[in-house]
Amino acid sequence: MRQLQKTMVLIVILFGTNAAFYAQQKKENLSVLYVGFDPAVPVSEQIINSETKTGGMTPERFREDVKTRYNAFESYLKEYFTSVKVMDARSYTMDMSKSYDVTIFDQDINPWEKRQDSPKYKPAKYLTEDFDFPTIFIGHTAPNMGNSIGLKLDWLCLCLDAEAHHLKTEHPIFKGPFPVKLTMTVKPTPEAIFHYPSGKDVPKEIPMWRVQKEGYLDGKGYRIGLVTRGDGFLDSPDAEYISSGVNSKDVGAVAIGRHGNFFLWGFSASPDFMTEEAKQVFANSIVYIKQFKGQKPIARKYNDRIAIRTSIDDMIANLNTESFEKFKIYMGELNVQREKEINKLLDKKKSGEKLSEMEEAILGAQSQPIPVPTWEDYLQMTAQTFYKPEYLKNVDKLIKYLKENKKYMYSEPDGFYELKIDEDIKKIGIGNADINLLTQCVSLLKSGKDIDLVNRVLLRYTAMNKSPQEWEKWLQDNSSKLFFTEAGGYKWLIDTTK
Repeated sequence: MRQLQKTMVLIVILFGTNAAFYAQQKKENLSVLYVGFDPAVPVSEQIINSETKTGGMTPERFREDVKTRYNAFESYLKEYFTSVKVMDARSYTMDMSKSYDVTIFDQDINPWEKRQDSPKYKPAKYLTEDFDFPTIFIGHTAPNMGNSIGLKLDWLCLCLDAEAHHLKTEHPIFKGPFPVKLTMTVKPTPEAIFHYPSGKDVPKEIPMWRVQKEGYLDGKGYRIGLVTRGDGFLDSPDAEYISSGVNSKDVGAVAIGRHGNFFLWGFSASPDFMTEEAKQVFANSIVYIKQFKGQKPIARKYNDRIAIRTSIDDMIANLNTESFEKFKIYMGELNVQREKEINKLLDKKKSGEKLSEMEEAILGAQSQPIPVPTWEDYLQMTAQTFYKPEYLKNVDKLIKYLKENKKYMYSEPDGFYELKIDEDIKKIGIGNADINLLTQCVSLLKSGKDIDLVNRVLLRYTAMNKSPQEWEKWLQDNSSKLFFTEAGGYKWLIDTTK
C-alpha cells in the first residue's frame, strides 16, 4: 500500500512538473489557417475507401476520426496562436492563404486540374508553382498536393508509425518558442533499416522519440504517416532534413523536413493522439515555417523516380556473394509474409467483407510468390543497365567501371531509376557536379573548339543557350551562388537565398 502511495505521488509530481513546464508559455501572435474535413460536410464513399486520400485508415476508423479531428485541431491551435481559422478542404482556394501567416493542409483540397493518365501520366494539380505562402503538409497531403509543382516531399512510403529517430535535436523546432523536453528512449532499430547498405553501421538499438500515442502498427486502423526519399533531399540549399521515423524503408527516409516554403510533418496524429511533447514541437514547426514566406523551392523535383547517384554506392555495396545470400533469405521471408497476407485478405473476401483499394491492389500484385534469384538474376537486377555477361565471373571489373564513371552519370528528366553515362563530359574529363566543367566549357566555346559538344553539355546541365560572352558573364556573376542538384534534374542552379 505504501509503495502504491509512493507511485501515485511520483505520478502527480511528474504530471505537475510537465504541466507547470508547459503552462508558462504564451500564445504566439500568428494567424493560422487549418484545412481539413469539416464533420458537418459529408465525405464521399470514394474518399473514404481510398487509402491514398485517408492516409491508409480503415473506412471504419476514418469515419470515427473525421468526427473529432477537425475540432481537435481547432481547439489545439487556439491554445498556441492568437488567430486561428479552420475550414473544409473542399471549399479552400489558394488565395485564402494570403490572409494567414501559415496554412496547414491535413486533407487534400480539390485539384484545379485533374490527373491525366494517357497518353502520358500527369499528376493532378492542386497548387501553382508561384504559391509561396508558408505551408505545413501533414502526412500524405505532401506528395498528393506537391508532386505536380516539383516538391521533394514525395511519396516514398505510406508506412510511418508513431516514433521518430535520427532527429536533428539542435533544430529550432525542438528549441522554441514553446518549450520542449524531448524524452528519448532507446529501442530496437527497425529491421527494415538493415536491408539497405545505409544501415550497415546503424546500431541494433537507437534512441527514439514518441510522437503520437497510437500508430498504424498497433493494428487498429489508424491513419498512417508518410516518409519521403532521403536520397538527393539535401542536394539543394532550399531543403532541410530534421528527422526520420519508424518505417519500412532506409534510415535516411525523411519524416520531418522542409523544402522551400513547404514543411513536411509526416506523422499522422491529430492533437488528441499527439504526445504532449509532439504538440509543442508541432506548434514550433508552425512558428518556424512562417519565416519562409516568399522563399519558393529552387530545385524542383518533377520526377520522383529520378535516379540519384547514391544508388551507385548501394549497387557497389551489394555486388558480393554475402549480400546475395542475405537477399535470398530476405526473399524467402517476404514470400512467407506475402502468403500470410494473401490468405488473410482472401479469408476477408470470402467472409463478404469489402476490401479497400490498397488491399485489392495487394491481392492483385502479390498473387504469385516472388522467385528466389540465381546469382545471374541477382547480378542483372543489381547492376541494372550496367550489366554485361562478362561480369558474372569478374564482379571487380564491374565495380571498377562504376567507380570510374560515377561522376559522369546522369538521369534523363523522365528516367525511371536509370542512370546513364554522359559520353560528352567523359570526353572533357570533368564530372557534371564539378563547377570546373562549366568553366572548361566556356573556355572551349571562346576558343571555338568542340562547339556542338559543349553546347549540348551546357544545355543539358543548365537548360540554357547563350553566346560565349554571355556564358562568361553569367559564370562570373553567379559562380559563388551555383549549386548542382541531382534530384532537381541534374542541373546547375542559382541559390536565390544568397
